[in-house]
Amino acid sequence: MEKIDVKKFVTKKENFYFGLMLTVSLLIYLILTVSIVGIFYVLIFALFIFIMQGLAVGQLRQNSVKITDEQFPDIYEKIKKYAAQLDLKEVPSVYLMQSGGLLNAFATRFLFKDIVVIYSDILELAYEQGENAVEFIIAHELAHVKRRHLSKMKYIACAQLIPFLGLAYSRACESTCDRIATVLTSKLPIDGLLVLCAGKKLYKKVDAGVFVKNAQREKGYWGWVAEICSTHPNLSTRIANIAKMES
Repeated sequence: MEKIDVKKFVTKKENFYFGLMLTVSLLIYLILTVSIVGIFYVLIFALFIFIMQGLAVGQLRQNSVKITDEQFPDIYEKIKKYAAQLDLKEVPSVYLMQSGGLLNAFATRFLFKDIVVIYSDILELAYEQGENAVEFIIAHELAHVKRRHLSKMKYIACAQLIPFLGLAYSRACESTCDRIATVLTSKLPIDGLLVLCAGKKLYKKVDAGVFVKNAQREKGYWGWVAEICSTHPNLSTRIANIAKMES
């Protein structure tokens, strides 16, 4: 199975913002470490985050379905395929979670283990002839694992205190993962984003070109503000960027 060179698809903005956040965080850590009180607050904050993550992962493992070669083996084969192409050291644990109709997926990390969560309505697409959309979303989350976006957070956490900086870095990471997922899933990767804006029934009827054109025409000031206040680029922006890669 052919592996891809992930570094070729990393956006320049991701590297720039990570370097900036790392510098800011190191300065803040340095300031805090010269103060005993500062060190105390850092340790309390780290302990709080650890406990919250532990509780969330505990709930996830006990109340969600783990996708394996025995549970949803066809989906697990796709996961293993993309993990191999990304040259991951191990296949992350992937869980199926009921989400009350939400169409999404996310990656997280706890105790040095990467975890991917797929919402149930997304997985239903795989059984309703929507394999392209599902594969793109899975590949996107595995790209986060490959780029170590979750494990890097401990180095740049303090920079989140700077308004908009962490959001800009997050959007850049999302763009990188879109690019990687596009390469991994050569069949209609735009479907994976259209389903997030039109739903699992109607996304196939959406004209991506018209959607992007209308969204860009109507973006305006508040559309721009909404984007810079978000962890993800606008869906119209993401679809337009993928279309450029494919052209």
